[in-house]
Amino acid sequence: MDDENSNKERQAAELTLLETMYPTEFAWRSNPPPDLTRSDFADPVFALTLHPSFTLEFTLPKTYPSTDKPSVYLSCGETIPTSTRKQSRAALASIIADQPSDTEIPDLITTSFLDILSKFTSNDDDDDDQENKHTDSDPSATNPSNSTSPQRTKQVTIWSHHLLSTTKRKQITSWSRELSLHGYSRPGHPGAVFAEGPEDGIDEFIARLKALRWQALQVRSECSVERSMFCSRGDGGAAGTSEGVGIVEMQSLGEIVEALRKRDEGVAAGFLEAMKIASSSSSSS
Repeated sequence: MDDENSNKERQAAELTLLETMYPTEFAWRSNPPPDLTRSDFADPVFALTLHPSFTLEFTLPKTYPSTDKPSVYLSCGETIPTSTRKQSRAALASIIADQPSDTEIPDLITTSFLDILSKFTSNDDDDDDQENKHTDSDPSATNPSNSTSPQRTKQVTIWSHHLLSTTKRKQITSWSRELSLHGYSRPGHPGAVFAEGPEDGIDEFIARLKALRWQALQVRSECSVERSMFCSRGDGGAAGTSEGVGIVEMQSLGEIVEALRKRDEGVAAGFLEAMKIASSSSSSS
């Protein structure tokens, strides 16, 4: 308990300093923000926007800084190519690994990442120029319907030992809307997520989930398809979503199976197989 109280005191002092050092870059991700005057404030979640297309998102566990390091996720703008996302996240992981233990490190991580950020942003203006030239010469650049390359869609089933955290459940919902994904999730023991959407969006979604703290998390199945089954009914999205996109929470695994069966029996069977449950038990939780 003494270590936990000490950690909270150190976190509060560090967060106050970070807000001062980065007045325009700093933003709380939790709502409401933690009350740093209390000794029992929740694990802080905050972000530092270092560039219009690059934001570091931090979560400080109760064991930080005495035992564990923060969880840090790099959020990239939708125009950032997949290769650049992977390179920048690998660079961030290397920076975090190099940091010492039992010390405050978000500012060290931020400073180090800022030092290399130009490697991932220096070509932005050139890319914009090339995009403008391409648009002028290629009508399909402004009219996707003229393109001969169809948008690839990916489906994924994710299993977790449990999904109880309200923070994680809200992140799954908000991220799915941000990334234009459809699907279903089931909180509880075990936790389950079925998601479908653009390949880049699914890859980003998986990366964000893996950056969170889990007792166990597995991608049980993953496949690319030519056509989204969520558009086959003509509603443009998953039932129950007000904006036609997003992951909807279900009360049981059986409800997910039944929802999938209404759209595609094969996908429902694949979900059952991935979750390692027999079809006869599909109506159970």
